[in-house]
Amino acid sequence: MTLILIVSTLSIMIFYSAVITVNIHRTLDRENAGKALRVLFPSYFLTISIISFMALITSIINIDIFSSVLLSLVFLGSVYSRQYLVPQINKARDLQASGDIASKKTFSRIHGLSVSINLIQMIILIILVTKSILG
Repeated sequence: MTLILIVSTLSIMIFYSAVITVNIHRTLDRENAGKALRVLFPSYFLTISIISFMALITSIINIDIFSSVLLSLVFLGSVYSRQYLVPQINKARDLQASGDIASKKTFSRIHGLSVSINLIQMIILIILVTKSILG
């Protein structure tokens, strides 16, 4: 069950990153792409949080310490991104839209952190899938 939840989480993350965001930016102008992503990102991070938490619980039940520690990082990264980074990214983008030049640097820094966390989470999940397959 843990592997199914891990693969599900990783699949959602890859699909969102490679398909959803790319196509939103390709088909919508910058303003509308931003509006769409503001709606989608909190749901994305909530979904990742819920599924990774379920995987964490199953790994704890199975007494798999290694997986539990790594899944804790995935879960906490998603909660942090949703509850802290997304509002900060939105605030910086709003300030930038209102003419605050300094907020562009803030947006880039916080957005970069969010992308880095997401990438690290995917790497963790790939490690866990590989561990499960190779035994």
